Amino acid sequence: MAIIAPQKVVLAAAMALLLQGCGHTPVTRTLVDAFGAGKGVASTVLSPNFRYLKVTANGREALMALGYSDPHPDGPIDTWYSSEGEVIRLQNGRLLSTAGLELNWKSVRYRGLPDWRAVVSQGKLEFTRERDEMPGHRFGLMDRLDLYAVPPPKDAHLLGVDPNGLRWFEERVQSSPASLPSARYGLAIAGGEAKVVYGEQCLSERLCIAWQTWPAKP
Repeated sequence: MAIIAPQKVVLAAAMALLLQGCGHTPVTRTLVDAFGAGKGVASTVLSPNFRYLKVTANGREALMALGYSDPHPDGPIDTWYSSEGEVIRLQNGRLLSTAGLELNWKSVRYRGLPDWRAVVSQGKLEFTRERDEMPGHRFGLMDRLDLYAVPPPKDAHLLGVDPNGLRWFEERVQSSPASLPSARYGLAIAGGEAKVVYGEQCLSERLCIAWQTWPAKP
């Protein structure tokens, strides 16, 4: 995934949609292998016409730009594109799908998961995640998860934001067809609202990604 140039956003989005429409995944290079090209994220000049997401994998960083934000009763679904054609879809700061990576979660469905305000007030809960994985045509994989509050971490890929100023939650896998490390979320609480500004999720034991709303807002 290369550092995205604003003028490439529309082209990247169009190419990704075209490839998906033709029945192909927009594969160019893997997320991890393509990281590191171009300027550093912190020094990249951003266009005010786009919203950005800082994405990290194996310690390397890149920017993705928002292509679409589709309304949904449970919260808008944001579709983020890289200039190389990788795609990440998030809803309420949670991963819904990926495309263009060496391994992809094509679709993720959550059961028994309340909104973040309820999570913050309860502090701990259990829920189920169902996902489809490619390659391999593995559909309907069921994960049983625990979500609970944790202290601010010292190893998050968080840039420009004090982790002590966020509320943190860890998502541990109780049972799953795969051995997956825990996911983690950092939330900003303001005006009674809870918003994810940082998240990290492992798609496999060796492919983990982290995302942060960008530019950073301390």
